[in-house]
Amino acid sequence: MQEEQPQSTSTVQSGNTSMVVPLYAESVNVGKQEVDSGAVRLKKIVKTETVNIPVELRHDKVVIDRDKDTTGANQNQVLAQRFQEGETTIQLKREEPVIEKREMPAGQIVVQRRFATEQRNVQTEVRKEDIDIAKQGNTENVIIGQDVHAFGASGGAGSPGGQVSASVTSSGPITDITVLTSPSAEVSTFANRPVECSRLKVRRVIGDRVFVLSGDNKQEVYVVAKQGQPSFSPGQTVTITGIVKPASEANAELTGDAAQTLSSQRCYIEATRIEPAQ
Repeated sequence: MQEEQPQSTSTVQSGNTSMVVPLYAESVNVGKQEVDSGAVRLKKIVKTETVNIPVELRHDKVVIDRDKDTTGANQNQVLAQRFQEGETTIQLKREEPVIEKREMPAGQIVVQRRFATEQRNVQTEVRKEDIDIAKQGNTENVIIGQDVHAFGASGGAGSPGGQVSASVTSSGPITDITVLTSPSAEVSTFANRPVECSRLKVRRVIGDRVFVLSGDNKQEVYVVAKQGQPSFSPGQTVTITGIVKPASEANAELTGDAAQTLSSQRCYIEATRIEPAQ
């Protein structure tokens, strides 16, 4: 369990004095590292199959018969000596198949290693300091600049006269979405407040009506555009005009990922106009 940091208090005496409250914000740098994502194993195997190849073979055949005609020409006479015994041998021949194998190319397997890229959004939480203002007692001489916003976190401080301090909020248009993304922002404080913000970058597009935008501090705010708005792509810079709405009032026409994503937010901007930044 994280220990609470002690709060410091100070008092500024009257006179020509000034006091500076430094504010800090966390920034995010996303690095990359290579990790194993699987493997492909190639194993060369040898398969054997039987092939049938027709071949024509010759062989000698001997036919022995008696022929009384002894005047035939071109006959090779054997055992021709009269009244002498003898013998002769006739050698028979036949053809046998001879198998010869040759190696030759039969194609090839090509393995190519390529690199592919994908766009992925990394979400994390960063902290940013802001200031909360509470007036006490007679505050007619207290002037608060337009760029200073009060978030209502210190409304319980009492004045010496028993008065309860009140948070100071502006009723003009919101020109900095930082006030909507602050963890201490009260949604009820900004509900139905007009928004006029410029130079916002499109981070993601969900469906055809939900946009995720961010300002210079990289904090994201969700915007629901009315029908008929132009389409934008991640990376574009836009200017929007609209009204802050609690997430509970999300348009019932939203379905799928758009409705599910918006339901996890505290508030969103119902944009009446979205146009490319000049």
